[in-house]
Amino acid sequence: MNFQFIVNPSAGQGKYKQVINSIKQVLSESQQHYDIVVPSYKGEATLLAKKAAAKYDVVVAVGGDGTINEVINGLMGTDAIFGIIPAGTGNGFAAEFELPLRIKEACKVLLNGHTRWIDIGNANGRYFVGFAGLGFDALIAKFAGEMFGPLRGIWIYFFAGLLVFNRYKPQPISIEIDSELLEVRPLLVAIANTKRYGGRALIAPDALPDDGMFDVCVIRSMGAFALIRHLSKLFNGKHIRLPYVRMYKGGSVAIKAQDPIPFHVDGEPLDSCCEMQFTIIPKAIRLLVPKEGGERDSIRMKDEYHPIIYSDSTLNPLCYG
Repeated sequence: MNFQFIVNPSAGQGKYKQVINSIKQVLSESQQHYDIVVPSYKGEATLLAKKAAAKYDVVVAVGGDGTINEVINGLMGTDAIFGIIPAGTGNGFAAEFELPLRIKEACKVLLNGHTRWIDIGNANGRYFVGFAGLGFDALIAKFAGEMFGPLRGIWIYFFAGLLVFNRYKPQPISIEIDSELLEVRPLLVAIANTKRYGGRALIAPDALPDDGMFDVCVIRSMGAFALIRHLSKLFNGKHIRLPYVRMYKGGSVAIKAQDPIPFHVDGEPLDSCCEMQFTIIPKAIRLLVPKEGGERDSIRMKDEYHPIIYSDSTLNPLCYG
């Protein structure tokens, strides 16, 4: 097998060279063929992944959920296998599959793991792996990116949420989930392919990444006191019992609003819009996972390849969100 690693220069909280050294140590010992590339601007990872899919068996995203999202958008429609080295702040998608957070251990999953087919979501033409959302959380993501740049983490989002709470004005919207039509004034709507939201929040406790369905969490508008009081329930999944919350399942979600609403995919803010269409693409990508989480189509590595000598002098670091 041959591997292309796409390393976010913000990986490892900016210590991406250490991340790269760990990758090199494990892959060199395995005698597998590999290349490493570091994108120099936001969005380049998608272009690099698309190009790599034609040449490499496995394309690996090294970073957090934002990096995973960019790489997936380059791999859709190709035969490349998808791998992950969790090196972001939240690593919510990696946690879904119990991928180890230690770089060397995650590399061993690439070499010895199995593959698993997973679903991919499409939001107005942009693919996502974990979740998409609109409303208050999307405004938080946008504000956090503008104020804190590549910095991420629960406290960053908490602080951003405090600053923008009074700025967000919930508006009535219509939500069509398959054939069911809802009229709501939500605080936020999460369209989830996986359980976790931003790393630790269990926004959709029953979501499965390979069931061909979204789990849709609709949280109705509430006051600041109620929000603070119930916030901790997001981290154990008990929020779904609240009267403010309703859960739905469906393979297609259409949302319409009178005024543009902020929305995001995998935590990456996109332009606000009045109409959003979300569709699930069943079993669209093969993901390398630990053996106990994989299926019958395990990857058997070849031993005739030799690692390419990689020079740190070729790096062109430019941090991006």
